[in-house]
Amino acid sequence: MDAIVDSMEKAYQEFVTAAAIVLETSEANGGKQVDGVDPSLESFIRHLQLFKDTCDEAQEFVEYLKNSLGCGKFPSNLSNSPEQVSDNDHSNSTSKTDASTSKT
Repeated sequence: MDAIVDSMEKAYQEFVTAAAIVLETSEANGGKQVDGVDPSLESFIRHLQLFKDTCDEAQEFVEYLKNSLGCGKFPSNLSNSPEQVSDNDHSNSTSKTDASTSKT
């Protein structure tokens, strides 16, 4: 699992570096598009795809682990944050309170 995380981190850092180079190249050219295909843009697109592929591989690994542990049987919407649950509970109690005060 460490290898997957390390791979994602490396791909992300290369992607960010490629993005920075594109921005620096664009700034150096005064924001004007140069003739032909920009090598820094090609590198950016290649690193973006590599990062996406690495994330997909990590997602497949997570799904494999979930299935291996039997967690795949649970619905994915059970991961609500406490804020979401409390907001829903609060809105329901508020509407009940509002309904009871409107009757008086």
